[in-house]
Amino acid sequence: MKDRCGIFICQCGGNISDEVDIQKLKTEISEDAVTVEENPYLCSTDGQEIIKEKIRTLNLDRVVIAACSPKFHENTFRRCAEDAGLNKYMVEVANIREQCAWVDKDPEPTSRAGDIIRSSTRAIKAANPRNKLKVPVSRSVLVVGGGISGITASLLLASQNFKVYLVEKAPTIGGNMVKIGKVFSSETLSEECAMCSLGPLMGEVAANNNIEILTQSQITGFSGTNGNFTVDVSIGPRFVDEDLCTSCGECSRVCNLTVPDEWNASLSTRTAAYKPFAQAIPSSYAIDAANCVKCGTCMDICPASAIDLDRMTDERQVNVGAVVIATGHEELDPAGKEEFGYSKYPEVITQMELARILAVNGPTSGKLELPSTGEKPQRIVMIQCVGSRDRKPGSYPHCSTICCTTAIKHSNYIINHFKNVQIFICYTDIRTPGTYENYYFETQKKGEKSLRFIRGKVAEIRREDGQLTARVEDTLGGGIMDIETDMVVLSCALKPSKDIQKIEETLGVSLTPELFVKEKHPKMEPTQTTVPGIYVSGTARGAMDITDSINMSRSAASNALELLNQGEIIIEPEYAVINTDQCDKCMECFENCLMGAITMEEGLLRVNPAACSGCGECLTRCQEGAITLLGSDDDELTARIDGHLEGDGEKILAFLDKKIAYVAADNIGANRQKYPSTIRIIPVPSILRLKSEHMIHALNNGARGVFLSDGNGNASGSMMKEKLNEKVGELKRGAQDAGIDPERITFYEAYLPHYKGLASRFTDFDIFLREKLKDEKIGEMPAKR
Repeated sequence: MKDRCGIFICQCGGNISDEVDIQKLKTEISEDAVTVEENPYLCSTDGQEIIKEKIRTLNLDRVVIAACSPKFHENTFRRCAEDAGLNKYMVEVANIREQCAWVDKDPEPTSRAGDIIRSSTRAIKAANPRNKLKVPVSRSVLVVGGGISGITASLLLASQNFKVYLVEKAPTIGGNMVKIGKVFSSETLSEECAMCSLGPLMGEVAANNNIEILTQSQITGFSGTNGNFTVDVSIGPRFVDEDLCTSCGECSRVCNLTVPDEWNASLSTRTAAYKPFAQAIPSSYAIDAANCVKCGTCMDICPASAIDLDRMTDERQVNVGAVVIATGHEELDPAGKEEFGYSKYPEVITQMELARILAVNGPTSGKLELPSTGEKPQRIVMIQCVGSRDRKPGSYPHCSTICCTTAIKHSNYIINHFKNVQIFICYTDIRTPGTYENYYFETQKKGEKSLRFIRGKVAEIRREDGQLTARVEDTLGGGIMDIETDMVVLSCALKPSKDIQKIEETLGVSLTPELFVKEKHPKMEPTQTTVPGIYVSGTARGAMDITDSINMSRSAASNALELLNQGEIIIEPEYAVINTDQCDKCMECFENCLMGAITMEEGLLRVNPAACSGCGECLTRCQEGAITLLGSDDDELTARIDGHLEGDGEKILAFLDKKIAYVAADNIGANRQKYPSTIRIIPVPSILRLKSEHMIHALNNGARGVFLSDGNGNASGSMMKEKLNEKVGELKRGAQDAGIDPERITFYEAYLPHYKGLASRFTDFDIFLREKLKDEKIGEMPAKR
C-alpha cells in the first residue's frame, strides 16, 4: 500500500489549541489522511505510543506531525516512527506553533495551519524513503592557533591518543598570554607570573609525541565534512632548521637589520634573526622573512649550519576528523581615537604596552618608566572602554570583559611595587564578574591618595606647556575635571584576530557582525560552529578572560572527542546524487559547486556525500535533469507549493533556507511578533535550489508574490553572497521571460538575531504588493488551481 498517510496534531498544552480551532482543522484536512489524531503532548511518551500504535495497526507508510518547529522534536518523532517499522524520513513536521499559533494577532490561524499541514502532507506523499550513510572518522584533529586556548585543547586531545596538528602563524606558540607579564588571582588577591603558569604547558606540548607543532604556518585550503576533512597548510618559509638550531644566538648578534619587536609591543627593537623570547617553543631562532635582506651573514656564522635562506614555503596536506579554531584576539589600535592622542603623545600607551613595561622580561626589565624619557611617572590616568561598548565606526558594541580587571590588576601592582604613584581610573561601569569582585573591593581599599575611581568619559587628552592633561566629566557629581598626568593608559577593546576573515573564507564558518566566530547556538552548543565538525574556543568566539578561555577550550576539545570516538559518522540523506547514465559531462555542476563536492572519477562525475552541503545549486545547473537532491527533489517542492495554494485566500510564498532564515522565522513566533496572514513559509535547503519553473508555477497558480530569504547557512564568504545574488537575478529574469512582473519576487538576506527585520520585510512586501501592484489585480487572481 502507498500513500497511507497519518496526520497527528499536537495541542502543545494549549500553545496551539488555544489559538487554532483543532476540530475545524481536522475536518479541513481529513481527506488527505487515513487518520487524523490529536493529543495534548505528542512529544510525550504517551503521545509517541499513540503514533507507534497507529503506524502499526493502520499500516501507515508516511506521517505528518503538526506541532512545534522541527528543530525541537523532529529527531524524536523520526525515532518514534523508526521504532514502529517506518522509514524515519517518511516523517514530516508541520510547524503550526512558531509559524502559526504564536504569530501575534494572526486573524486566521486555523486557515494558515491548514495550509501548512496540507503543504507538508503533499510533500511527504511525493517523497521516497531514504537511507543514511556511514563513513569512518579520521583519528586526528587540527587546532588553529597556539595560544592558551589552542594549547589546552591540544593537550586534552593528545591525552586521549589522538594525533593533533597545532598550526600557529607566529614562530612560537604562547599567544597573547606570554605577553601580559602578570595574571591576577581572585583567590589570593595577588598578581602572579603568567609564564610560570604557561611555560610548563608549552613544554608539555613540545614533549608530547601526539602533537605536531607547525609554526609560521597557516591553512590555505579546506574540503570534506565532519569526521573527514582535508586541510592544506602552508608552512614558512622556514629559514632555520629547528632540529639543527642550538639557540646559540650568533645569527642575531651579527645581524645588522633592526625592526620593532612585536613581542614587546614595539617598545623595543630586535634583529631580523631573532628568538621571540627565552622560553619560546620551538626553542630555535627564526628569520623574519618580511624584513630579511638575505645578506647571508647569519648563514656564514651559524656553527650548526641550521640556516638556509634559499628555503621555500612548504605545502602540506593533512587529513583530520575535526578542527578547533583558537585564533585568539588582538588589542584594538586606538590611533583612530584622535581625542586620546595615541601615537601623537608617546606617554599615551595601551594596557598591553603597560603590561610589557611591567614584565621582568620586558623592554625596561620591569621598571615603570615613561617611553619618552625613561623617568618614573608620578601620576597615571587609565581610560576604560576605548573602542568597546561603543557603536561608532571603528569601535565594538560589546563589552571586552577583561578591561576593568586588567586596569585594576596593573593599578594594584604599580601601587604595591612603585611608591608615590597616584592612579585615576576613568570608567563607564566597573565590570568585574564573579569572584573578581573581591579583587576589585580589595584594590579600592588602597585609598584615594593611591587610586581613585572616576565614573565618567574622558573627552580629550591634550598637552599644554609640556604637561599632559585629561579632561573628564565626573558623572557622579564632580562635574568637568582637568587631571594633570604623566602617563595615560588606554584600556582598548578586544577584537578578533586579523586573520579571522581568511579563516571564514577557508573553513566556511560564519562570523558575527563583530567578526568573531559564530557559534551554532550560544547556550546549547556554544563551541560548535555553523560547520559540523569545526569547533571554536577562547577569544576567537568573543571577548573573555584566561579562565573562561581555558574552560571553553576544554569544552571544544571534549566535543571534538565525542565526534572522533564514534569511529564513524552518519551522513543524513540530504545530498545531491548524479545519474551517470543521464549526465552529459558538461561540467556545469562541477564548476558551480561551492563546496568542491563534485569530482571526476574514472570519467564519471560523482558527488561526495560527505562534502555536499545540500544547497541544490548543482541541480538547477543541470540541463539534462541528471541530478537529484535527496529530500528536496522537484516533485516534493512543487507539492509543497501546491499544498499552500489549494487553500482559499491570498498567499505570498516565502522560500526560506532551513539553517538561518527558517530559524529566524521561528524566532518571530517565539517572541510573539507579527507578520501578515498572507505569508506561507516553505523550507528549502537554500534558495540556490530554486528554479525559474518554481517561481512561474507559484505565480501562475495563485501566489501574489514570492519572498526569498537565505542566511548563507550552506557556505560562507563573498562567493556565497555572489551566488545568492546571481540566483535572485536568474529567478527574476525567468519570471519576466514568462510575462510575469519580476517585482513580484523579492529577496532578503536573513540573520538569526535580527528576526524583527525578517518580520518587517514580510510586512513591507505584503504592503508593496497590495498598494503598488493593485492595478495589476494580482489579488484577484484565482487562489486555486
